[in-house]
Amino acid sequence: MLLPFLLLFLPVNAQNKGSKLISEEDGAVDLSEFLNSTTGFLPVPIIITEPAVGLGGGFALAYFHKRKGEQGDRPKGLSPTVSFAAGAYTSNDTWFAGGGHQGSYKEDRWRYLGALAYISANLTFYGAGILIDEREYEFNMKGFFTIQELLYRVKKEIPFFMGLNYTYFNNTIAFETGLNIPELERLELETSIGGMNAVFLFDGRNNTLTPTKGIYSVMDIGSFNEALGGDSSFGNFDSRSYFYTPMGEKLFSGYRLNVSSNWGDVPFFSLPFISLRGIPAFRYQNSNVYTLETEWRWNLYKRWSLVGFVGAGEALDNYGDIFSDLKVAGGTGFRYFLAKQYGLHAGIDVSRGPEIWAWNITVGSYWGR
Repeated sequence: MLLPFLLLFLPVNAQNKGSKLISEEDGAVDLSEFLNSTTGFLPVPIIITEPAVGLGGGFALAYFHKRKGEQGDRPKGLSPTVSFAAGAYTSNDTWFAGGGHQGSYKEDRWRYLGALAYISANLTFYGAGILIDEREYEFNMKGFFTIQELLYRVKKEIPFFMGLNYTYFNNTIAFETGLNIPELERLELETSIGGMNAVFLFDGRNNTLTPTKGIYSVMDIGSFNEALGGDSSFGNFDSRSYFYTPMGEKLFSGYRLNVSSNWGDVPFFSLPFISLRGIPAFRYQNSNVYTLETEWRWNLYKRWSLVGFVGAGEALDNYGDIFSDLKVAGGTGFRYFLAKQYGLHAGIDVSRGPEIWAWNITVGSYWGR
């Protein structure tokens, strides 16, 4: 999703209320009219703060396709339709370049997401229950990645969708083994994964970008195998559910439950991992992972809000070991109401996990699709 790369500081130079970057309602910085304009091209600096790859940045060019009709808290139930091209680089030499499109059509009867990218990522593998030692293994994975997803709303009056998605990643993996043996210092292999999932999605949120009320739940279940372009066969299950409810006029709460499982001949880089602010990506992996989190936002003053969040998760070999190795992370941050017509808030979070402090630029909901 491109929206997390939206430029937070673009409107700073706007000086008058006639600007498309200034709201006529309250005179505050607001991107709504700019995004609704017929010239919907938005140059977007990318800021990366993921601890697993280090600090970094890049650039994207997004085109927000013009909407028809009035805008509101949840305009016609639609999220923005965006086409984009992007590239970025981080401090540990991770980089990517690619593009894609996401959109909602026929009054949200159809939803499409497609992306194609070349990725070179330098990451750390911590064993994930596969290795008996606790060493860290640095590796690079690079290659072409694509995802294509098409969903259909089963009944117009009910926000329930069914469809398919296809994922393919052809990559070369190079491991730094740490062994002082010339032939074994660096091991390299080529591998591919190709898989298709059946997707079941219920989207009852009042807004797709920064929800304050409703339920969003999606389940993917499918298979990766040779017939779909991969060189290994394994099963995949992933469930993500989010519940949002207002606790008053200025206080809003959200709750999240994610459950992921893989089985079969699963490549280590495809194993699910705990995803929480304050925990690096891929730090805690295993065949089964679950995560619980809650986030609260208090509208402190005009467009400004304070947020607080805490979560816990486990990476397990099997669910019989539940609650044996719980990891907890949490933190705080702020939000600014960046685009009222899109219901879009943006800000910065500071968090602490079991091992490190981290910070994130958050645009929309951190729990994005």
